[in-house]
Amino acid sequence: MPQLNVKVSRFTRLWVELGDVKLAVLKPLGLEERQVAGDPLEIAARIVEEELGRGGVDYVILELSGPGFKSYFGEGSKSGGSFLFPKPSKLLRVGLVRASKLVSVEEAGYYRFREEDIEWFNVREEVYVYDLLVEAPEDVVFIVVDTVDGRSMFRIRHVSTPQQSYQPQPQQDLSSGSSEGGLGGESNPS
Repeated sequence: MPQLNVKVSRFTRLWVELGDVKLAVLKPLGLEERQVAGDPLEIAARIVEEELGRGGVDYVILELSGPGFKSYFGEGSKSGGSFLFPKPSKLLRVGLVRASKLVSVEEAGYYRFREEDIEWFNVREEVYVYDLLVEAPEDVVFIVVDTVDGRSMFRIRHVSTPQQSYQPQPQQDLSSGSSEGGLGGESNPS
């Protein structure tokens, strides 16, 4: 069997605050290189299962390479939000677009804003984004994410607290003198 080179990158999920927004990111825990022999898919499955069984590891990405191929495998132990990139990407800065900066183009069904309308926050530590979980106030409509692999934009769907849409009506007396089986209707004594 051919010898395979395996790079194992481990990440843990944590929350960072940027202005009045909280964003879930992946912080690297380390990189390990190994050489193994065997079927690449079996090796990937075994290593991912082992790594996610460790305490504090929330996401693992493997790079397997051998004669004539290179493959990536990634797996997380915690489900995230909307996917931004095909694999974790180093975060450079995060931009917020507030509702007051948006111009609605109603006939086309979209919003428009300019680069100067984005409120930017630089990221000082080495963190990565892959999927997006965010807590933001109601006035933040879009999150713009700049990474070493490019830019991605995400529209925030604010979830409001559930409201009771059905208000129970007071009990109505159904024992009116009407012989017609109307519900709560008045009888017409003609």
